[in-house]
Amino acid sequence: MVGNTSPVVLMVDNDEHLLAAVRRALSGCFDFVTFTNAEQALEWLGENAGRVELIIADMVATRRGDCFLQRAARNAPNVPRILLAANMSGMSLRDAISQAMVTRVLAKPVSVSVLKDAIDRVMRLKKPVRKADSKLTALAVNAALDRGDFRPVLQPRFRANDLRLSGSEILCRMPMLEKDYSIEEIFASCHNHSVINRLTSQMMTVMINMAPRYHDLMGDAAYIGLNLSVYSLKHPEFLEQIIRFYERMRMRGVVVSFEIPERQISVNDHDLIANARRLRERGIALFIDDFGSGNNSLDLLRDEAFAGVKLDRDLVAGVTTDLLDDAFVEWIARVCSKLGLSLSAKGIKNRDLANRLQIHGVTEMQGFYLGAPVPLEEWEAAAQIALSDCG
Repeated sequence: MVGNTSPVVLMVDNDEHLLAAVRRALSGCFDFVTFTNAEQALEWLGENAGRVELIIADMVATRRGDCFLQRAARNAPNVPRILLAANMSGMSLRDAISQAMVTRVLAKPVSVSVLKDAIDRVMRLKKPVRKADSKLTALAVNAALDRGDFRPVLQPRFRANDLRLSGSEILCRMPMLEKDYSIEEIFASCHNHSVINRLTSQMMTVMINMAPRYHDLMGDAAYIGLNLSVYSLKHPEFLEQIIRFYERMRMRGVVVSFEIPERQISVNDHDLIANARRLRERGIALFIDDFGSGNNSLDLLRDEAFAGVKLDRDLVAGVTTDLLDDAFVEWIARVCSKLGLSLSAKGIKNRDLANRLQIHGVTEMQGFYLGAPVPLEEWEAAAQIALSDCG
């Protein structure tokens, strides 16, 4: 329709009544293009891939929705995908993983309201990080580093089953720059630039120097996570630096793992996957961060390059209030358990959320309810006070 600015959603289902109900109820929010025939849908998609913002496919109508979605992904690789399936609890693990290439799996029968909620959430997660000001560039971040606007902090991580300390994550803070931008906006401005290598190198230098103090503070729980950019991981010279850094930390009694954001990962990025496998072959754990926020969530679980996932903060936040998010996290926890993958959750805000994630089988948690990010000196001082009180 000329002038229509609503997001275009391609939906394939053998239930014409459902398609009609969806078009009738949601036409004011979305521009639905519907088919009961998968081959016709693929033909249409081949000619209109640039218009489509979401694909929804029914398992039965497409004679295995995973196959249809994989074929659709070749025409529109950056378009998120939702799979509709009946009797989802009876699917074999292999089927569930082969249906990857999807952002969400919804159990049928599905109501129009549940479907709309799922579409809204996928569309929201699809939006790029907002830049507070167009003047924020990688060069501005580089200048901030020149000024010494750089401060590492540690956020404790806890085992989910008993909430005992299991390690920490080292985070970067840039106090002056953060007066105008969020830390997410700062990283977004340089994640695909050599400045991110400089920033990561500085974090590594700090960690090497502080390794004995980390070990004294955390003892057997001296496991520290460090965030990486895909840009860094794909550069051969920097990959070697990562490996050397890991080995130097091990010699100092600290085990380092690494995290890369799901939004930056493409399942078709063979260089990235090859380097990720190389790290794992050397015993270096690489985790997918912000899992559930991109278009590749389930497909990435098929590859043995990754040691585990860390659930997206917004997804975790919905576990106690949103049935869709709760069901998705529960299902991912079962898949990770079967595959032997670690499953972490961040953004733990209260005890109810922690309890719910414990029931689902999450293996590790972090968040302000359990422990806020603090400078190393502050954590050491608190530990000394606790030790004095015990004495």
